[in-house]
Amino acid sequence: MQCIVRSADQTWYDGAAERVIARSPYGEFAVLSDHAPLVSVLAAGLIRIQSSGNEHRFVCKSGTVEVADNVATLLIERPVRLEDIDIDDARKQLTALESQPTAEQDAEEISFLQLLCSVKESHG
Repeated sequence: MQCIVRSADQTWYDGAAERVIARSPYGEFAVLSDHAPLVSVLAAGLIRIQSSGNEHRFVCKSGTVEVADNVATLLIERPVRLEDIDIDDARKQLTALESQPTAEQDAEEISFLQLLCSVKESHG
């Protein structure tokens, strides 16, 4: 199957995939080749794309997935490659924001930084 991972301004992955594993508000699910058509909301968490013995991993804040004609298209908000997360830097930013939250925007950023730290700690 073909898998495309896009954000508003960039294509993060466009290639073959044997399996795509993501999280909806109802739990984790997997998509394999020749999957039935599907449209779903993506919840915050880890997206894993398995292909030829490799695994591409992204953290997303939210998004959607559509599967049709053996193509899985994921449109995600605030994608970060798991290997690009600097957990020490994320913790420093989190500590600074938590010590002096100033707006709703800070609360959203705190939530996202907590997500990055949690996923990085769990999945390395």
